[in-house]
Amino acid sequence: MMPQSIGRKYNIFFYIFIFIFLSTINNISWNNKLDSILKIKKVEVTGLDNDLNQKIKKKFDYLIGKNIFYISQNQIKKILNNINYIENYKVSKFFPSKVKVDLYRTKILAATYKNNKKIYIGSNKKFIDFNGKKLERNYPIIFGNFPIDEFFNLMNFIEKSNFDIEEIKEYYYFPSKRWDVKLNNEVIAKLPNENISNSIDLLSKIIKENISKDNKVIDLRVPNQIIFSNE
Repeated sequence: MMPQSIGRKYNIFFYIFIFIFLSTINNISWNNKLDSILKIKKVEVTGLDNDLNQKIKKKFDYLIGKNIFYISQNQIKKILNNINYIENYKVSKFFPSKVKVDLYRTKILAATYKNNKKIYIGSNKKFIDFNGKKLERNYPIIFGNFPIDEFFNLMNFIEKSNFDIEEIKEYYYFPSKRWDVKLNNEVIAKLPNENISNSIDLLSKIIKENISKDNKVIDLRVPNQIIFSNE
């Protein structure tokens, strides 16, 4: 009886081995099939004009063929954060094989010149070079070597005031960290270093009531004084 019992044990082990072996083959086959299904086949980029969408899409060609579960979010963020005309973005995975990138363009606030080349300032606080591409509208020009934070500090004062920012045609920045602004009517307003908010509110009142009349310059640099001149 003992040899027969041993034989049965070997038969049981053999069948278990065959089952495990076949299961492993099936698992490998299934894993390969699953991996093939989860490979990225399409990257879609939307939000900008077609040329820019296609240009940015090429930056993500490296994703094609990669497993959708294992793509690096940090790498995608690094690519998008280096595109200065983007304010925000959203990256979505559509299983099993598609990635969609929704882009939101930054708002252009003004233009300036660096190394004799026209560049733009976006609401994302970045300098933007469109490589000579003509934009749809003209933007206020900023003159002077200004830190971008200084411009946004001024913008913050203007936005909190009653002054219509669309009235500004040109900005002039001085090393003393002071600003002049030229209005659409060619009047230049000289702003102080301090109490800028009060000066801008006062400027708004002057413009609305047409107090300046034919004067070319409104000097607001001296506290509690308004100096008009034609210089």
